[in-house]
Amino acid sequence: MSEKCITVAQAKEQLRLAVKQYFAKDAQGVYRLERRRARPVCLMGPAGVGKTELVRQVAREEDLAFLSYSITHHTRQSLLGLPSLREEVVDGERVSTTRYTVSEVIAAIWREMERTGKREGILFLDEFNAASATLHPVMLELLQNKTLGTHAIPDGWMLVAAGNPGAYNRSAEGLDAVTADRLRMLWLRADLKDWRAYMVPRGVHPAVLSYLECHPEDLCFYGKEEGFAAVVTPRAWEDLSLQLHFYEEQGAKVDQTVVGQVLQCERIARQFMTYYRKGNQALLNRTVKLLDRGESLEPVWAQLRELPDQDAWALTARLVREVQRLCREGWDRTEELDQLHPAVKEALASGDCMAELRRRAEDSPVYVRDFILEYLEHCGEDEDGEALRRAFRDGPLAGRNGAVDRACAFLERSVAFCKQCFSGRPQLDYLLEGVTRDPVCQKVISLRETPQFNRAGKAFYGKQPKVPARRAV
Repeated sequence: MSEKCITVAQAKEQLRLAVKQYFAKDAQGVYRLERRRARPVCLMGPAGVGKTELVRQVAREEDLAFLSYSITHHTRQSLLGLPSLREEVVDGERVSTTRYTVSEVIAAIWREMERTGKREGILFLDEFNAASATLHPVMLELLQNKTLGTHAIPDGWMLVAAGNPGAYNRSAEGLDAVTADRLRMLWLRADLKDWRAYMVPRGVHPAVLSYLECHPEDLCFYGKEEGFAAVVTPRAWEDLSLQLHFYEEQGAKVDQTVVGQVLQCERIARQFMTYYRKGNQALLNRTVKLLDRGESLEPVWAQLRELPDQDAWALTARLVREVQRLCREGWDRTEELDQLHPAVKEALASGDCMAELRRRAEDSPVYVRDFILEYLEHCGEDEDGEALRRAFRDGPLAGRNGAVDRACAFLERSVAFCKQCFSGRPQLDYLLEGVTRDPVCQKVISLRETPQFNRAGKAFYGKQPKVPARRAV
């Protein structure tokens, strides 16, 4: 791997700094970087490594508009605009001259500014080095003068380009010296740590994650099999994770045909399929259930202490996924409660809670309406509102508290388990990282004391995990 290649996380930080430089203004509110000196950034790296998502994230985090175009989908006419004739006087003589309509790309920028209300943004040009030869002069003019034909890219819009090496795209070309000299080049490489940080909050399938922990070299692969291209990308692993989740939910069979649809390298697909089948799923399922119920692990402890690496990773990934699932359930209940509480509070303060609830049932969200209708059906007369208080306390409030308690209790047991079972191994660090990077988990954890999690996080990060201040229930 070339020393000039950096990870996606490093590229994101470099792009963020480039954005800050590009949009920096002086005391008079004028951009400090002269338009012609503002070199566009070009991300060059393997297909599926996350170039588009990287740029989208930076735009969102910096509160910029974002517009993406693939150069391969454009012709000279769509980029420059179409010619039309107009009459002009030249040297005292009326003649016909050519004028170009506004480029489709520039028109789209103005529409995006109108839609979002944002005057600054990033124009992302994907597959930049796969443009047809007829577009090369257009691209060079765009990089140097920020214009398409006779029309300029609006002030406040930064150009970011991306491309794949020729191995991934037959139409891709190496950038010539003149073009490269007008770009800030960032060469990307796939990195399992970056991919894991991106995927864990999204509920990556345990088998995918644990396989890659044991075979990191398979995260990104390009080669030949029987004369045909064999390719596996980080994007393919994300798609496989989604596919496995769906097939398992449907009770459908997962075989090498299913896996090979996404992992288009027979060797890696076969190796993953063997790994997927041989995992000790029964033991892992039982362990998760025992932890969820708060029961002793003594019956399976000897087997757990002898777990091979692939099963240790699979179990830890399962624990992270279960914590995330329970936290989402707790947060869904919390959001429902936040919708319902004002309606109940105002009904109790109205003096005629029955009439107020009937009025609110007409235009309330579904969850609130369902609670009100069920209450009205079974409450009878409730002049002092005591039945309403009891229904709220014993129903939605108790349900929310139970869901939050269950999520936090499972997290505490999982932390204690990993500390004891995987002492000196990286599984606990992975569990902590997966939970702290998930914003929903952070919200739910903030509702309860979680001393095991906090102590482990303090040791891992050197400080308390970054979760919001605890909120009263």
